[in-house]
Amino acid sequence: MVDALGRNRAVLLLCAAAVTLAVALTVPASKPAGAATDQLPDLAMDKLTSIQIKNTNGQRLLRFDTRIVNIGAGAFEANGSRPDTSTPTLSVTQRIFDDAGAYRDVPTTAEMYYAGDGHTHWHLRDLESYELIRLDNGVKVGTGAKEGFCFWDNYRFGSTADPYYIQCSNNQPDALAVKMGLSRGWGDTYGWQTVGQYIDVTNLPPGRYRLQATADAANWFVESNNTNNFTWADVQLTRNGKVSVLSYGPSAQPISG
Repeated sequence: MVDALGRNRAVLLLCAAAVTLAVALTVPASKPAGAATDQLPDLAMDKLTSIQIKNTNGQRLLRFDTRIVNIGAGAFEANGSRPDTSTPTLSVTQRIFDDAGAYRDVPTTAEMYYAGDGHTHWHLRDLESYELIRLDNGVKVGTGAKEGFCFWDNYRFGSTADPYYIQCSNNQPDALAVKMGLSRGWGDTYGWQTVGQYIDVTNLPPGRYRLQATADAANWFVESNNTNNFTWADVQLTRNGKVSVLSYGPSAQPISG
């Protein structure tokens, strides 16, 4: 009798242990106390403005203003480095900050180079890209001439804080390390008159086209949202060499605070 009771008690204990284990496995693990959370940036494009045609040296150039902005929880920072001045380009890492005041560096395949467009500073290659697409058949018929971007806090986009990132190591062709960035709620403007800020439309027929601008099209950088990296404007190219805007696509909205 005693043996039977013992066996029954052992069986009950094993069943209880199994139930406890099953419940433990179905309950998600909670975040450890004090664990840090990444404060990721979110690159986006503000509305395209100053869209116009300029005739230059026999070419018809579609020119426009763009603003790349950061509407994420944290700063967007890219750090370039090279071992010596005989290496022409800088390798780029992204610095990701967290809410505990620390950071981690993530390697990328992006690169920085010096000058190249008449500017005496460093550029991150192809941070933005511009395309012109026919609306009737979706065929891409033009790309932006500008390929280098020196981005820094020069356009307030909802932030109440002072700008942190400035310029891009101007007049320092021998630099071994370069920092670029956009603080949360700040952006960088490229005016229509900037070198390379155009798409050549000299040989395009009149018609309806979509002018699209995209941030980080190559997806080099870690962001909280990759679906909002672009904006566009539908335009009409006319027979007399003019352009008119038909409509605007979605664009970033300034942060609050």
